[in-house]
Amino acid sequence: MVHRNYLRTLTLTAVLVAATALAQTPYDEGQKALREQNWVVAADYFKRAAKEDKETADASMYWRAHALYKAGRKKEAERQLSTLERKYPDSRWVKEALVLQIEHDSAPALADVVDESGIDEDLRMFALAQLMDRDPERALPLVLDMLKSTGSENTRNDTLFMLGMSDDPRAQEAIAQIARNSKDPELQANAIHMLGISSSEPSIDLLAELYKESDNIKVKQAVIHAYMIGDESGELVEILSGLLKTEESPELQRDIIRTLGLMDATDELRSIYPTLENSETKAAVLEAYFLAGDTQILRQVLETETDPALRKAAIHGIAMEDDEGAAALLESVYDNATTIEEKKVILESLAMMDDAQDLALKIVRTETDVELQREAIHMLGIMEATEEMGALYANIKQLELRKLILESMMIADDIDGLQKVLQSEENEELRAQAIQMLAVSDDENAGEYLVGLYPQASRSEKKAVIQSMMIMDNAGGLIELLKTETDPELKREMLQMLTIMDSEESDQYLFEMLEKKG
Repeated sequence: MVHRNYLRTLTLTAVLVAATALAQTPYDEGQKALREQNWVVAADYFKRAAKEDKETADASMYWRAHALYKAGRKKEAERQLSTLERKYPDSRWVKEALVLQIEHDSAPALADVVDESGIDEDLRMFALAQLMDRDPERALPLVLDMLKSTGSENTRNDTLFMLGMSDDPRAQEAIAQIARNSKDPELQANAIHMLGISSSEPSIDLLAELYKESDNIKVKQAVIHAYMIGDESGELVEILSGLLKTEESPELQRDIIRTLGLMDATDELRSIYPTLENSETKAAVLEAYFLAGDTQILRQVLETETDPALRKAAIHGIAMEDDEGAAALLESVYDNATTIEEKKVILESLAMMDDAQDLALKIVRTETDVELQREAIHMLGIMEATEEMGALYANIKQLELRKLILESMMIADDIDGLQKVLQSEENEELRAQAIQMLAVSDDENAGEYLVGLYPQASRSEKKAVIQSMMIMDNAGGLIELLKTETDPELKREMLQMLTIMDSEESDQYLFEMLEKKG
């Protein structure tokens, strides 16, 4: 990818930083005047700002010079910039000042700036960009020289971009030479990228030659991507389709197929799919159908394809597109599915579409595979189907499934549901789990609720509450329970929990207890 960040950074023109709604200082008033293009007024405000506020004096001097240039008072602007450089030689505004001079032709000749060794590369690149716009005939040799001499990868790529923006045949020839002969893989790939942007007949011809001649997979991949960038007609689709028929590398086949998908070449892909033997390459075609937004062929694949991996790819593609009738289609595929894995894939895909609730409930109620039921209950929690989970819990008798529902209530942050379970559930194991799920939910009122539950709780439930206080890091709640508990074993357990907690409240209580004991 061509890097142009610092070119944009260096190009400081009249695009200003938004000022505060109500300007109060001379500096703010100056910015306001700049936005209103009141150049003389702005220059006067910045002159005051430079005297009154030392922290922004260098910036004020820069913006005063900018305003003076805009007002046509070039000599005053130059004097202001000279003062800035003399008084604040280390300020970042000094470099911006030189850029400002270049913009207004007040600096040395641009070509001299480029050749001057004391000027850093960033600034030379900015000057080159200006030169290519103003005097391309003279600038082109300097750009080519910069391309050869720089040691910076970013500078090479930015220089290449400048060449790509030029209509000069010499610039295009330079790009072609880099694309064909460069030993730098990234620079070569970027040159190929520029050929795609050009989309001229010679560039397209050269891309075809490069693909045919090169043994380097990276070069071939760059050519494939360049074809996609340069796509303006069906001609490139035909070229890529031709490459696909002769290409033997599965990896390159997949790259071509994905590119055809991005180019919406679904007719070509439809004819190619039956001829492919490699499963991964076929999966790439299914992915390409999705990229092209063509789910019709994905539906057809589900009617005939038997390979589980390809069926999975088709199901995911239909879910990702989520067009009309997709949910009903996947539910019908579920009814005819013969493997647990495919049923799971369909459930996951419907969840991606936020349309899995009905199927999840159906699975819990009718399927016998525990793993599939587990997955369905988990999905209900993710979808926050709190009412449905409450109804399931009331009607299902299997202990393990009820435990899973409690976990899903926690996932859905269903505090009311967990509390309702504690109000009616008699099984101690399930009550203990509901208590722990309340703790994990991290509801701000959970601690207070569990403290209130503790006095009437069974021994196993009390242990669960104590552990929950630890999980919630609720030292205050644990201390409150400890003060009223009479069972030595439970008190010992609570004290152990307090010693582990890293809180001022627990430390204070332990100190008071030990000092009182002493």
